[in-house]
Amino acid sequence: MLRRWQSMVAWLKQAHAVAHRWQDPTLSALMATLLILIFVAEPLAFKGITYPLGVIGIIAVGLILMLVLGSHQRGAAVVIAIGSARLLAGGLDFLWHTSLTQVVEAISTVFTLLAVIWALLEILLGPGHITWHRVRGAIVLYLTIAILFAWLYMLVAEFVPRAFSGLAFGPTHGALSPFLYYSLTSLTTVGFGDIAPVDAFARNLTMLEAMVGQLFPAIILARILTLYADEHRLGRQHVSTQEVGSENAKHVA
Repeated sequence: MLRRWQSMVAWLKQAHAVAHRWQDPTLSALMATLLILIFVAEPLAFKGITYPLGVIGIIAVGLILMLVLGSHQRGAAVVIAIGSARLLAGGLDFLWHTSLTQVVEAISTVFTLLAVIWALLEILLGPGHITWHRVRGAIVLYLTIAILFAWLYMLVAEFVPRAFSGLAFGPTHGALSPFLYYSLTSLTTVGFGDIAPVDAFARNLTMLEAMVGQLFPAIILARILTLYADEHRLGRQHVSTQEVGSENAKHVA
C-alpha cells in the first residue's frame, strides 16, 4: 500500500513537472479550442449537430486540467474541487434530464468558470517569462468571461422566460449559441439591437459585462503587453551590454 502511494506521488510530481513545462503552449492551444467551440461547435449544436461540441468540449476540459496540473497557484485547487461538482451535476443531468439538474448543472458551470478565470489570472500575472503564449492566454481569459456571462444569461432566461426579447433557446439542450452571441456583442459593446434585455437582472448583467469589456483591455491586456514589452526591452539591453563588454575585452587584449 505504501509503495502504491509513493509511486502515485512520484507520478503526480512527474506529471506536474511536464504540465508546468508545457503550461504556456497550452494557453495557445486552449485559445484555438475556445475559438472553435464558440464559432463552430456551438452554432452546430444549436442546429442539432452535437458531436463536434462534445469533442471540442472534452479537448477544452483536458487542456484546462493540464493548466491546473502544472500550476502552483491556489486557484488550481479550486478548479479541481468545483469542476468535480460540475461533472457530477452533468452526470445527473445525463441520467435523468430533469429541470432541477439542468439548473444545478448551469450553476455549477458558472462556479467552475469563475474558478477557471481565477486560475488563469494567477497564471497570466504570476512569475515567469511573458511570452506570446501568455498574451494569447489573455484572449483565453476574455473568451472565458464571455462564456461565463452566456451561462448567466441562460440562467436568467431559465427563471424568467421573457427576460430577453429576440433571444430563443436552442432545440438541443446545452447549446449556448444565441446566449454566446448576445454575450460577445455585450462584452465588445457592439450592441446590434436585435436582442434586448427586458428583465432587471438581465439588464444589470448586460451593463456589468459591458463594463468588464471596457476595462479588460485597459487593465489586464495592457498590463500583460507592458510586461511583455519591458521584458523584451531588458533582454535586448542585456544582450547589448554583453556585446559591449566583449568588445572592450577584445580592445584590452
